[in-house]
Amino acid sequence: IVPILFFLMILFLATYQDSPLMNNFGEIARSPVVFFSPCMLIYILSHKKIIFSKYLSYWISYLIYLFFLSMACLYLIKILNGSLEVFYENLVIKTLKMLVYPIVGIIFYQFIYVVLKQLKNPLYVVFHALLLLQLFTIFWLAFEIYFLKKPISFMSFIHANPIKYWRVRLWTLEESWTGTILILLTFFPVYFLYKLNLYRWKRALTITASVIIFISYVIVSESKGFLVLVMICVLPLAFQFIKKHKYLRRISFILAGFILALFVVAVINLRDVMFDQFNNSITFGTRFTSIYAAIDVFLHSYIGVGYSGFVNFYPQSIEAAMNSGVFDGFNLQEIKAYLSTTKALSTKSEFFDNLIFGGIVYLYFFYKFFIQRYYNLSKIARQETYFLRIPLLFIILAGIIYITYHIKYEVWLFLAFLDFVQEYYYKNAEPTKETT
Repeated sequence: IVPILFFLMILFLATYQDSPLMNNFGEIARSPVVFFSPCMLIYILSHKKIIFSKYLSYWISYLIYLFFLSMACLYLIKILNGSLEVFYENLVIKTLKMLVYPIVGIIFYQFIYVVLKQLKNPLYVVFHALLLLQLFTIFWLAFEIYFLKKPISFMSFIHANPIKYWRVRLWTLEESWTGTILILLTFFPVYFLYKLNLYRWKRALTITASVIIFISYVIVSESKGFLVLVMICVLPLAFQFIKKHKYLRRISFILAGFILALFVVAVINLRDVMFDQFNNSITFGTRFTSIYAAIDVFLHSYIGVGYSGFVNFYPQSIEAAMNSGVFDGFNLQEIKAYLSTTKALSTKSEFFDNLIFGGIVYLYFFYKFFIQRYYNLSKIARQETYFLRIPLLFIILAGIIYITYHIKYEVWLFLAFLDFVQEYYYKNAEPTKETT
């Protein structure tokens, strides 16, 4: 029971992403993980032999490249501007602050990997911790949905800004941050039903919890990115799984109808949101202008500009984009703020942020770290891997379309778990006979 509760605490730390501590310690403190990272590092270093997974080695190498590139760009900016200050903030300090995010992410990633290797029954522990978090999430969702239209907020004191929020966001900053968490809580636990010999009631409880979480959130969600990804990757892969499962094929017509109904609900929700918000929502103006500016910076520097160059050149590209007149029909209120402060400066996309940071080197890293991982997982012709592939594909696409991974530690936890199972359960990643 102790290992389960310990891993449950880790899961909650990874998914709690709007701590009031942010008001005292800055954006990095939105997640409490940063305060535990020194202890995690000590635990990692306490082992005589430290072994990194192949994928984590790629990340470390990429971060080293960004560090040296950032230092070189500091020198370049000093020459161009005659100063290392941008919007009254010193670029050296800002660069060091930005380095904290990937460093903490790497520590957390390696910590999870080491813990899983040390646990006596790692799959059993992770499954039961996930099941407990599933049940907790169902109760939380029920209360949060109930309070959506009420004038008062549910548990607002756990958030950095306790004002009323009119969408479901769990214990994160905003609704768009919940998608990866809920997709993991929907599909990830089902993977363990294939790997563990569990009581029937646990299996039934897991499936029921997954269905409740997924359906309830699809119905109430106003996250455009989440709804799009549900339609283009989650439901198609779920249907593909049904067609290949010899028992589920017998009721595939019924299940196909169920999936179609969910697809229709997602389309209706997305249509309503799109029609209501396309010209007025801050989101569209910010996303489109950010992507345009990111591509503009990339085209001017294929090798990237590092963290320091990002802070200097990205706002300049935003200003050029806004002056072009292309985006005059959109609400640009949010992105205008990027022309006067470095606070929360981002493209709101992990992919496009890093396209500016690392250029073509990031594209290589992206292929090796994400695409190749998904491809290797897809080669394993076992039914249970669908419940790893679905959340992995969702995470990859979400990082391209609408979120960053800065403090999305559930992403690093899941990827570290994939490293672990691919090494210990699917080491050669060779196609094997399908099982049910």
